[in-house]
Amino acid sequence: MIGLGKYKADINNMFFKGEAIFELKDNNGKYEIEIELEDKDIEMPDINIVDAEEDGNTLTAKATSPEFPGKAVDVSLTFEDEKCNGFLKIPFVGKVKIKDAVKIG
Repeated sequence: MIGLGKYKADINNMFFKGEAIFELKDNNGKYEIEIELEDKDIEMPDINIVDAEEDGNTLTAKATSPEFPGKAVDVSLTFEDEKCNGFLKIPFVGKVKIKDAVKIG
């Protein structure tokens, strides 16, 4: 499994501007992701990765969330050294770009 660990990223879109921490975990051979925002007043919905594929150092996945029934969350993350770039495309929110996220754990 690629990219496992905790990353810190600066996010800037129309719904949120600030720091986010996301953690990519191995849950019995399946990817799992948890996201926290520095603004504790904004709670991120649970995101459940249901289909993930690795291509070199890039992870692409489809995910679901109880907050968006019947809609898919698209995930694309590329890992190089201790950094990560990519995006999450969240229904009703749009594409959340992740640029130069730094591995912190």
